[in-house]
Amino acid sequence: MAVPSNGTQRNTGSQPPVPRRIFHFVAGSIVPIAGIFLPESVMVAGLAVLLAGGLGLELVRFKVDWLNQRLVRWFAPLLKADENHRITGATYMVLAGLIAFLLFDTAVAVTALLFLSLGDPAAALVGRRMRGPRLFGKSPVGTAAFFLVSLAVVAVLVGGAGFPYHWGFLVGAAVAALVELASLPPDDNLTIPIIAGAAMHLLGV
Repeated sequence: MAVPSNGTQRNTGSQPPVPRRIFHFVAGSIVPIAGIFLPESVMVAGLAVLLAGGLGLELVRFKVDWLNQRLVRWFAPLLKADENHRITGATYMVLAGLIAFLLFDTAVAVTALLFLSLGDPAAALVGRRMRGPRLFGKSPVGTAAFFLVSLAVVAVLVGGAGFPYHWGFLVGAAVAALVELASLPPDDNLTIPIIAGAAMHLLGV
């Protein structure tokens, strides 16, 4: 459906730093919001350049230890504890954006990426504060928060951005929440938007 023209676990451990939450929210939302206004070709080209730069930097820092240590120290508030020796979530997020705009219609790509950028922080924020049973080390209440935020995303995109309504959006929101709960490898920043986007695409959104 065309738009009208113009992985971190919520366990009981320490909370992720606030700067990383803010970065996830802001940086993760810039790409899909830009996708509402820019042609798909521009989005694909821009994301391809960003991904090439990101992967190049990842490769260099893995091979040059002193550079890796310095970058990890500079960006420590934005990184997960294990990202000093693996590809960062930011790089996976750019990859997800590129794949989404290549494979899906703009409506699906934008929606799936916003599920990630807004729903994932909500799940972490709520889930870490909730006691009770855990599934895959996470609170089901956090998953519910993810789903509710994703429904709000759909409401705003349909009511405010002019996206034609399709029930597949609701299924996509549920799929995104379940993927976040399951924490599928390699990283939530990749799996959430791609699997949710694929579900919406297959349902004819």
